[in-house]
This record gives sequence, C-alpha cells and structure tokens, in this order.
Amino acid sequence: MVHLEHLFAAGLRFDTEIQYLARHYETLAYENLPICQSDSPQTCALSSLTQCIAVLGHLPVREVKDLSRAARRLWIQRDQPRGRQEQGEVTPGSLMTIIEALCTARAEVHMSGSGGDLGMVAHRALRAGQVGLLQFESARSSRWAMVTGVELDSKDEAFGMKSESRALLLLDSSASRPWACAHNVRVELQATAGKAVRASPGFPLNCRHLTGEACAVRLRSLIVMRPANGSGSLQQLSP
Repeated sequence: MVHLEHLFAAGLRFDTEIQYLARHYETLAYENLPICQSDSPQTCALSSLTQCIAVLGHLPVREVKDLSRAARRLWIQRDQPRGRQEQGEVTPGSLMTIIEALCTARAEVHMSGSGGDLGMVAHRALRAGQVGLLQFESARSSRWAMVTGVELDSKDEAFGMKSESRALLLLDSSASRPWACAHNVRVELQATAGKAVRASPGFPLNCRHLTGEACAVRLRSLIVMRPANGSGSLQQLSP
C-alpha cells in the first residue's frame, strides 16, 4: 500500500497564520512566524534565513526582528560593494558567512541539482529536528526559501515503511502569504516540467504556487542547520 505523507519542521503549526514555538522565560509558546514579503531576492533570502534560525532556536519575535536587522547589516558590510547592496547574487558562501556571524548553529551546504538527492537530505533533516534553506532558480530569477516540509510517498514493505520524497514544501517570501498552510510554494521532485509551466532546457522541475502561478525550476543547493550542541538550544552572537 502507498500513501501520501506530509512531514513538517518541528514546532510549526498553521491553523490560521504560520506559528512556531518561541521561548518565553522558562516555557515555550506559539508566536506568528515573521514573514518579510518582498520582490528583492536579497531581502527574501535573509528573511528565510532568519526564519530558519528563529524556528531552530525558538527565538521570540522581538529577537527575530533584531536578528533581521543584523543580517541585513552583515549583507551590506561583508558581501556587497559599497552602494550596490541590491545587485549581487546571494550565494551559499555568503549565507554561511552570515550564519556563522549571527548564531552558534552548525550549517552544512549540500550542492546538487538532483531533486531526489536534495529531497532525501531535506527529509532526513526534518526527521532529525533540523531546518533547511533551499536555493532554486527559474529562467528569470534565483531564490532562497525555507523548507517547511516534505511531501512523501510512503510504502508498506515487508520489513517496515519506505518513504520517497515527492515534493519540497517551501515558505517563499516573494510569494503570496499563506493561510492555514505551512507553505506557499511546492517544488515537485518526481514529475517532469512540461508545457503548462513553460519548461525550457535545464529547468526540469515543476514549481507551483498555491495561488495558481507555476514555472519550471532547477535546484542549486540546500543549507541544513542544526544546533551546535544537539540539544535544541541556540545562542545568538553579536555581529
């Protein structure tokens, strides 16, 4: 028997707004996950990065706002020529530099254009309570988004369940704000992009927004983040 399963990042809920578990003194309580919607690839990438850190470290919203400002300052100071802050591509290396400066999280970059490979990495990361930041691109743009979930084909076999990643579920700050859903973009890993999404050579995957837009994309890389001590705590640094 085959059934469909959705696996989401630990601590997320989405009855209405997307919420995550944030630290309040000695307890955890749900807060709305900050989403900075923008047409700027740089702003969206930094927003997705701070979302990952917030969910991983249970940071309260007031600290997430400070973190966002710090990330923006680092982007301007370290990765862009003076006066050209909005023109450079956000690379895995530039984001890794910002992660190292902002917090104690351990981060690993997985470089692959294979949907199956990155889908498997994302699946394992979510199972382990980690978070992922995906780089993907269409013929028009390159984007980064938080991987909030993975869609799986789960099969009953003789010695247990076997799961195969079918789609990556993303929270993309350049897309429409989701409601009662943890994602607003879905990248299909098994179906081949066709005419419906204006597929072109080199862009083999369907990317579909919940609001109906669609395009063909290819995957570039996945940054997986986890607490340095493995306990779920995360220390912020002062850049």
